Amino acid sequence: MSEFKIHHHVSELFSLLGISKDAAERYTETLGQSVQHFINTQVSASSAVRILAENAPDPQAFLSKYDELKSRNVRDLDPLVVFLSGLVEDEEVRKAIESGSRSKMKEEGLSFTTVPSIVSEIEHAAETKLSKDQLNELRDRLLRESQVTHVPSEAMRAVERGEKKNTLGPPTPSWLDNRPYHTLDFVQVEHRPDVGALGKVASTSQEHQLIEDLLSLMMGIEGMYITVQPPAKHYDAPEFTVDPSVEPSLSALVSRILPLCGHYSQLVRFVEDKSLYHHGLVNQALAAALTSLIKDYMLLVTQLEAQHQRWALTLHKLWFYVEKTMAVMDMLACITRIITKSEAHGGSVLSLLHDRTLSLTGCGQLQEVMVFLTQAAAVPYMNMLAKWLYRGIINDPYNEFMVVDRESGTEENEDQDLADDYWEKRYTIIPHNIPAFLQMHADVILRTGKYLNVIRQSDHSVVCPDQEELAYSIRDPSYTEVIERTYSFASKRLLELLMKEKDLMGRLRSVKHYFLLDQGDFVVQLMSLCEDELSKNIDDVVPTRLESLLELALRTSAANNDLYKDDIQCDLQPITLMNQMLRILSIETEDEREYYPQEERLQLSGLQGFSLGYRVTWPVSLVLDRKTIACYQMIFRHLFYCKHVERLLCRVWVSNKVAKSFPLSASRTYTAAFALRQRMLNFIQNIEYYMMFEVIERNWQTFINKMQKVENVDEVLAFHNDFLSGCLKDCMLTSPELLRMISKLTGICVNFANFIERMRKYYLEAELWISDERRDSIDREESPEPAATTHEDSQSFEQTISRFELQFSGMIYTLMEKISEMGRDNYNDALVNVIYRLDFNAYYAKKHEHLRMATSPEASLEYISGPVSG
Repeated sequence: MSEFKIHHHVSELFSLLGISKDAAERYTETLGQSVQHFINTQVSASSAVRILAENAPDPQAFLSKYDELKSRNVRDLDPLVVFLSGLVEDEEVRKAIESGSRSKMKEEGLSFTTVPSIVSEIEHAAETKLSKDQLNELRDRLLRESQVTHVPSEAMRAVERGEKKNTLGPPTPSWLDNRPYHTLDFVQVEHRPDVGALGKVASTSQEHQLIEDLLSLMMGIEGMYITVQPPAKHYDAPEFTVDPSVEPSLSALVSRILPLCGHYSQLVRFVEDKSLYHHGLVNQALAAALTSLIKDYMLLVTQLEAQHQRWALTLHKLWFYVEKTMAVMDMLACITRIITKSEAHGGSVLSLLHDRTLSLTGCGQLQEVMVFLTQAAAVPYMNMLAKWLYRGIINDPYNEFMVVDRESGTEENEDQDLADDYWEKRYTIIPHNIPAFLQMHADVILRTGKYLNVIRQSDHSVVCPDQEELAYSIRDPSYTEVIERTYSFASKRLLELLMKEKDLMGRLRSVKHYFLLDQGDFVVQLMSLCEDELSKNIDDVVPTRLESLLELALRTSAANNDLYKDDIQCDLQPITLMNQMLRILSIETEDEREYYPQEERLQLSGLQGFSLGYRVTWPVSLVLDRKTIACYQMIFRHLFYCKHVERLLCRVWVSNKVAKSFPLSASRTYTAAFALRQRMLNFIQNIEYYMMFEVIERNWQTFINKMQKVENVDEVLAFHNDFLSGCLKDCMLTSPELLRMISKLTGICVNFANFIERMRKYYLEAELWISDERRDSIDREESPEPAATTHEDSQSFEQTISRFELQFSGMIYTLMEKISEMGRDNYNDALVNVIYRLDFNAYYAKKHEHLRMATSPEASLEYISGPVSG
């Protein structure tokens, strides 16, 4: 997870919990450094369950719920339990959660009253006689608490109204529910005939009648002396009651055979339920396979009935014939019960079947039956997988496949409507729909289909070669080779499409030329042509004129030879770079509104909001999406404004040439200003050199070397993201403190340059005055007024320059201290090198030490304060 996402999630969580912003910053750094350590040192799930049970109000209820979820094969249950145990053991986090919950309950007018406390009051009321008012108060409290704790969901209301929510597939006909005898399961009978006690007849007749009832029960028909009670839950087996007057020996034999009848009832109920449309193709295929097994079972019952009619069947023989069948039926009933109880669907059904198949290794006949069921149930799923691997198409009407398409649009508008989150969010994995036997291949399967989908949108004629039918197998999984082969084809084909046909590297070099100021003459031309227009307020800038000037700069520079220069366009951002970065770092937190000043756009100049845009076509937009272009724009705005500051300081240098004609005594007034201008220019040029050569060029060369060995598009995206992340971080754009200091330093430089530019007319007047003085007679008296004015201006000028010098030196020293502190916490050689460039020969360190010893506390505060206005 990137630093931005960690910061965002931690800030959002801590804002909800009411924890301070400083704690969020601290935990962000801690989490970024110790995530891997936490993963490697997790406690086991069993110890986590024990910790939670000890801290639960009702440990037995918690353990029962955990066992129920475990039996339903709920995914990621153990990681969740480990995470919750960590929350319970962390006292600070637990207190924060409790305080946040209490505040929210108070806002909603609720309380933390527990059920045991209410029960104790009821017991107390039963023991003591309460007044009518006290009883009314207790009744109101019970009603209030019941309304808070029991809020019926829409699904429960639908069940109470007798409605069934079948959102997938065609509607189920009503006659399936209205005809009770349209089933092979037991039918509930309200009034049973009185047949008397079976124990009054001879034991031979008792056995014959019991066999008659058992054969009927084995086919889902209630017997005369063995009755059926419906199960408490729909996935359990029914209960059977044998006439108590039957001889104990016969009753014991019957009791051993009756579970077979319960298994049959469970299987028939499962088949009839899962054959409905909304349960999905996998469940329907499994139900069809069970139907074939039930037919074999019914054939056995028919053969037993034929023997019974010939009086050749006894209870002992019946038990002998059904003993092996009972083991198979018990296994089938168990797996169907788990599937029904967990409401498994699609890939989760296959996971349950596969796990049970593996657990039966060594049990020949039982494992063969489970392999048969798994193969039959996997047929529709493997057909979906084949379409996804061979064509990049999802044909999943019942949401059973492991990959889901979250795009609501149709294929016709995919080329026109460019999805920025296409690669990350359009096709995603549904963890609980991944079959256990495909778990290790899930990522490869996802990427293969995504590659083919992109290729298909660009070239519909592309077909994956060597297509073969996929089938489940526990001993020889041939689908593994198919997945690897199709992935190899898709990755190479898409990489070839991007790198050769769409010239991805040429596009990236073009973006680097303009956004990272790689094309020097283009930058100079652009700033020269657009300076007057960009000096206006951002609302007064004419976009069409700016586009024309950009076109002229492209045509009159070396960028004219670029094949993709026509894709460059102008973009005016309504906020400063500083606020743009702070907004990104504080998205959806309480601090977000702080970076939305209402009057910001009115005070923003064209230079502060100017940026470049880039038109990208499909499928290059997979790499250069809007988020990526936004990162390039932030780097461009940072570099472009530094270039603007450098240009202003160079203009000051040109205007300072006037002072060369001054006499030595007069030019001393401007010496401090000239020295400060040179230090500012040295700072800006060193920052630019650091960002453009030590950061961007170094990361670019690393990126180029990686791209020469790239094998798939995911590596292209990862390498490009690493390049941009490294540039943003090393250019000090991801640290609010460093970016704020850089902004203050550039602000001081701009104010200084504007001040010197306004004082330029005084240079010219002084020059003219000195020239007139030399032409006048040497014995002519000087006018006292100009001398006094010049002296006062000189004092004011020197004081202003001194304040600029103090603030600039103090801010540079503060910047270097912050960089040094960050280097100690998380060493970054590229960032630490800035210190040696800015503080050459320890100039600012010595100056800071000298001023610290010589100045008062008040002067020290002014030394590190913000820029003065020129």
